[in-house]
Formats: sequence, C-alpha cells, structure tokens
Amino acid sequence: MRDVDERQKKRTNGRFQVLRAGLRVLSAVAPPLAEQLAMNLFYRPQRRRLPPEVPGAEPHAWRVKTRAGDLAVWDYGRGPTVLLVHGWSGAAGQWSPFIGPLLRAGHNAIALDLPAHGLSDGDRTNLQEIVHAIVDTAARVAPIRAVVAHSLGATATTLALAQGLRAERAVLIAPAARDVQGYVHAFAQQLGLPPAREPGLVARMRRKFGDLDRFDARKAAARLSTPALVFHDVDDAQVPFAEGESLARAWPGARLTALRGRGHNRPLTDPDVVREALTFITTGPPAAPSAENEALLLQDIQEQREAG
Repeated sequence: MRDVDERQKKRTNGRFQVLRAGLRVLSAVAPPLAEQLAMNLFYRPQRRRLPPEVPGAEPHAWRVKTRAGDLAVWDYGRGPTVLLVHGWSGAAGQWSPFIGPLLRAGHNAIALDLPAHGLSDGDRTNLQEIVHAIVDTAARVAPIRAVVAHSLGATATTLALAQGLRAERAVLIAPAARDVQGYVHAFAQQLGLPPAREPGLVARMRRKFGDLDRFDARKAAARLSTPALVFHDVDDAQVPFAEGESLARAWPGARLTALRGRGHNRPLTDPDVVREALTFITTGPPAAPSAENEALLLQDIQEQREAG
C-alpha cells in the first residue's frame, strides 16, 4: 500500500510540475487565458475519499441537500451534537481520532464531506459554498453543542457563525485568516503564476463575488460572542501561526493554544489536542494558558520581531 501511495504521489507531483510550466508559458503568450485557468484551479480541491472509521462504532451514513449540492454525512452516537468540518482537500475521515472520544463523552459526532470533497457532489467549490454547506447542514442537525473545524474549514466556520450559524462552542485548528489577496498570492506562488497575473485573478473574483472583504475571517470574528478555542502550531508550514494568532486576537474572549511539532495536519490526531478540545466542549472555556503555552507564544512573538 505504501508503494502504491508513493507512486500516486510521484504521478501527482509530475502532473503538477507540467501544469506549472504550462501556466508560465500561457502567462507570457495569453495572460487572460492563464488567469482563467488559474481561477478554475483555485476552486478545484484534490479529492480524498476517506470516510470515517471508528473501531467498534457503526455510523449512520446519509446525505444532506444544501445550497452547495448534496453532501455525504456520517453521524455517530446520541447526545449533544458536535459538527466536524474538515479543510480544503480534506475529508470527513480525518476526524476519526476525534469521534471515539466524543462518543465516549456522550456526544453525537457528525462529520461531513464538504462540496467537491470526498463523496459529496461537485468538482469545484469556493469559500461561500462551503459556508452555505456548513450553515445548511447545521440547520438539519440543530441544536449544535460545538463545531470543530480545521484549516479553511475553520475559516468557513467563522464566517458561518457571523452569517447565522448557532453553536454553543467553536474549536478551530490551524485556521486560515487572511484577506482574499493573501490567498491568491499564496496560490499563485504555489502554481508558479507570475505576480503580474495576481491582480487579474482578484478582479475576476470581485466580478463573481462582489465585496471580497466579507471573506476575511478576522473581521467576522470581531462580531462574534461564541466561546472559541484556537489551536495552531508555531511551525505550521501550510498556514502560518500568525493567522491563527490574529484570528484569536480578533475574536472576543477566544483562547489560543500554541502547539509545537505537530505541523498542519497532525493536531487532528494528537491526543492532547483531542483531550483539550473535548474538555472545552464539555465543560466550557478553558482555564488560563499553561506556563509552557505562554512561553511558546512569547518565543514566537520574539522570533517574529527579530525576523521583521
């Protein structure tokens, strides 16, 4: 199985390098076409078909109709509902390590595949559709004790709460929190798209969605009163720690727990993260941060000052 995964990874990397080279050529000879192709790619996640698997527990698998299409959903157990929201190019099965502890604590754990992800409908999606998917799914399973969300799913959850999602608690893991221009810049760098093409991408998005400031999770967070716990690794290579830090700072009363050595995805399988999140969901806002956590935050701030 590992050999198969390695071959698949090599094929994917090979295709990506060809795509990067093609985009650079297209940017030189036909800039509008390069921008349109890049925009199409911007909305196409990598699909991972990974349903949840929890030893000794059988899920109820079903589908929910939302404004973003039909979505695959799995729920486990009875009791207060906890909605689990994965990130971009993720899948519901990433929450398997959370589901068992939630069941044992007497909760109903519900994980969904977002639009164009996993076993859900679609091949392209965007942040507004993901927000609609969260709000519409939550309406079907309300009341919601807590939402636990990862990466761009945490961004969308923040926006969903500002747009009417009702939940008693929010746990956000490695949340992305920047303006749309920041997302476009990071994506363009990944694709090897010349910086001169970025304004064209942003202009196309404005024509499609209108005001892009409404997708800034930091601005949405400032209007929220939902108790929130934010986890972020100080060395996260995919979503910088500064983004989780800025979101927690903007969110009234939110608590930031700094991690180290977990990266971007490993917090989803880390027993300490699961335990702290479950305590927050079950008993309310966490106590003041530990001395170790305070030290990590101070060290990160100092490193950022020295780098700046």
